[in-house]
Amino acid sequence: MPSVHIIGGGVAGYALARHLVQQNYSGSIKISDAQGLPYDRPPLSKSLQAEPFAPVSWYQGNNVGLIQEEVERLQLPQAADDWVVLATGTRPKALEIPGGHHARSLHSAADAAWISEVLESGMFGQRVLVIGAGLVGAEFASTAKMLGAQVTLVSNSNAPLAHVLGQELAEQLHADHANHGITTVTGALTELGPNHVLVNGQRHEAELIVAAIGVEPETALAEQLGLEVDDGILVDAQQRSLSCPQVLAIGDAAREENQPRTVHWEAAMEDAAQAAATIMGTAAVQRSVPWFWSDRHEMHVETVGDFSQAASTVTRLNRRGKIQMVFGLDANGSLVSASMIDGGLMAKAVKRLIAKSATPSIEQLKDPTVGPRELGR
Repeated sequence: MPSVHIIGGGVAGYALARHLVQQNYSGSIKISDAQGLPYDRPPLSKSLQAEPFAPVSWYQGNNVGLIQEEVERLQLPQAADDWVVLATGTRPKALEIPGGHHARSLHSAADAAWISEVLESGMFGQRVLVIGAGLVGAEFASTAKMLGAQVTLVSNSNAPLAHVLGQELAEQLHADHANHGITTVTGALTELGPNHVLVNGQRHEAELIVAAIGVEPETALAEQLGLEVDDGILVDAQQRSLSCPQVLAIGDAAREENQPRTVHWEAAMEDAAQAAATIMGTAAVQRSVPWFWSDRHEMHVETVGDFSQAASTVTRLNRRGKIQMVFGLDANGSLVSASMIDGGLMAKAVKRLIAKSATPSIEQLKDPTVGPRELGR
């Protein structure tokens, strides 16, 4: 009987199993993950909760084997209709400074449960220090503050995430932490202890220290199999590894050859859809314009497209004179990216315009009365 063995129970691994079930795959499907029931990762930093994609009954009812195991060694598929799919995700980057091991990561359900217990059992107003002000760091800082902690957020930049949000909105969002009672510190981190850090030589005390300085692709299994690895498991447009066509790689651990690696929820979903198409022998998946979101301080932040392609930017202000949207234009005036706060349907509209290489007028982009239906017309 043909088979698909998926290693990893994140969004990519689960979505692939779901696609195969929906398409009536005739072989056996199993998911191996040391963490057990597959769950969604974004809620970890937003609410310190692990949200399962489906109950155990879904796997049982659809004959999807769910194995809680740490896979350390694999064999390449032997039969022509067997597949191995690496959806191994990422691992948190380590702090390469003295005492770096004293910081806790927020990367797994176990991490979130441990941090949640510390926050709930500690005194109101306990000191929490977050290292790194990117997506996870900023979201967790907001969550910890809402749970009653005194939060200090350490960053090496005054505009974290400028490469994905645009410089202007990144600066505003980072500065906005102070308006919600979070202390921001910018500088070089040189030392950690059990209850302190040194930033630019200044000591900051905390009962809980959490590091959120980014992630690296988890490629150990791929390397054990002898697959080609370079900032991710290298794959072609069908998600086949370059070294063995019956081994696929999807999600945050994979990187299409000659393309930058993407670490976004929607990209992982599309990888899974493409892997299902490869296994089933159906038409290739049409990729969409990149899009991701973040929630902090009761604000919903979205980015569409790629700001690295922008030659110039146009800002749209709200009635209070604060940036609500930033649009990125290439050298020809075509829309290539946008970031926004509480944009409603605007993100979907911008995705369509970017896909069409539309060239909205500067006046339209700046005008807050131009909604998603009127933009670009």
